[in-house]
Amino acid sequence: MPKIALAEFNGAALAVHPKLIPDTVGTASRNQRPGRGDLRPWRQPLPVATVPAGRHTIYRMGRDVASDTQYWLSWPGIVHAVRGFVSGDTVERTFYTGDGAPKQTNTSIGLAAPPYPSAYRELGVPAPASALLVTPNNTGEATDTELRYYTYTYVTDLGEESAPAPVSAQVQCKTDDTLAIAGVSPPPAGAYGIDRIRFYRTQSATSGDAEFFFLREEPSTIGSTTDDNRALGEVLPTDGWLVPPSTLTGLTAMWNGMAAAINSADGSVRYCVAYKLYAWPVAFETLPPNAKAVALAVYGQRLLVLTTGKPVLVQGSGPDALDEQPLEIAQACVAARSAVGLGHGVAWASPDGLAYFGDGGASLCTIGLLTRDQWTAMNPESITAVNYEGFYFASYLDMEGVRRGFFLDPSNPKGIFFLDQGYEAMFVDEHRDALFVLDGTAVKKWDAGEASMTALFRSKVFAGPERNYSAARVEADAYPVTMHVDVLDLHPDVVAARIEARPGLFTSPATGVLRHTHVVDDRRPFRLPGGVLSRTHQVTIETSNPVQWATLASSMRELSEEG
Repeated sequence: MPKIALAEFNGAALAVHPKLIPDTVGTASRNQRPGRGDLRPWRQPLPVATVPAGRHTIYRMGRDVASDTQYWLSWPGIVHAVRGFVSGDTVERTFYTGDGAPKQTNTSIGLAAPPYPSAYRELGVPAPASALLVTPNNTGEATDTELRYYTYTYVTDLGEESAPAPVSAQVQCKTDDTLAIAGVSPPPAGAYGIDRIRFYRTQSATSGDAEFFFLREEPSTIGSTTDDNRALGEVLPTDGWLVPPSTLTGLTAMWNGMAAAINSADGSVRYCVAYKLYAWPVAFETLPPNAKAVALAVYGQRLLVLTTGKPVLVQGSGPDALDEQPLEIAQACVAARSAVGLGHGVAWASPDGLAYFGDGGASLCTIGLLTRDQWTAMNPESITAVNYEGFYFASYLDMEGVRRGFFLDPSNPKGIFFLDQGYEAMFVDEHRDALFVLDGTAVKKWDAGEASMTALFRSKVFAGPERNYSAARVEADAYPVTMHVDVLDLHPDVVAARIEARPGLFTSPATGVLRHTHVVDDRRPFRLPGGVLSRTHQVTIETSNPVQWATLASSMRELSEEG
């Protein structure tokens, strides 16, 4: 067996026998930052703000202001928030589901006082409940008559308009007559911000199915008005624009001003009118076949609907022109917050492992990294995850109920990178390319502290002819670095004898294993105790400094022949 050379640190693979995994992959990886090739620890997260206890969702408003510390919204439940799509919006209208009925807030009302949001509005504008009562005045001079129908809508101070009221009874009048309009229902109680009423009527029709045209607008306090035969305006735009169901969850921004959400009452997917997140027509709906929607995630201009069965791929330019394609992927979603869009595809927790679908098709990212039993032991139902710099960053509850974490690159899953600590909630500020995590009541900025975590990498089991390693060298940015060299598959009597003969140099972390621990102070070669022949060896490195490579050899001369 040649020298042991650790020159890449590509995470861990636990599903394959330790002797069979590649030299660049280990049997353990903790607190290691992926993507650089070396063994690089994450920096500790930096506390930046606090939120009330018991929160499970965080979200920062005021993102046009460059601040880590201000305007943290938080909720005790699982909330999905989306910023509005209107350009030039100076109050950052924000829509969210998961905190009771769907709601909206903005910087004017939501940031009045902590904890945020301090105020909100119910999302949507209820339609008037009763039809208008319209009476001709019979004052016109025209000889021609026509049939008309009338309706009206409520309008908020934000310009949101409701669906129309029930259509009035048919009215026959002269073409130049004025008509009295009564029976206006007052706006409903609630924080809707309704301040106007718009009236519409048909031009000339023989049925109630004709188009309605704008007639006039009045204050919301009015109980009656007049059709004074003025010129009509635009066609009524809000027919079918319903208030979102109170059971909507998982609000997700799409493309072209669209948004989607899951109706938890029946497992369907609903879509808003483009650029109108308060209007959710029944006609805009996806019903997954033989399954219920669990989570939604977007990549490119594609929405992947993850279900209790097979996923459904949704594409199209508008909510009234969406194409639905059920996929032949037998991977249900077991955790709504595990679904993450990664630009090139979507990853989610399934019963078998971390599933993935993208332009290249479907795959199971954890094949070769975790067995199904190992995956199940990570409680995939507890996973919450985000996309951080192209990596799937997940937090989960282990078998002891402790939050842990892991990183994985679904596009190139060479290894899995575990974290000692996971987090109840995470938030990615895309405007500032920053990740924030919730640790108790503390909001912390990821990888931003001065101190580093301690990264650990345990190599594969190197097997070959019997050999004794007596020299080593570690290349790092800074020191100290701790190296553990394990000699494996020894008889317990041999292990006991070596520990007795040279106390302080050896330990035995497991039966048949003899370990020497060396604290490396610089990049110069150093000697190992040696003196024990074995076919199998394993190396562990613990460090708070980036390590580029480590080498073990049978002699200092052999070590000097590196390269």
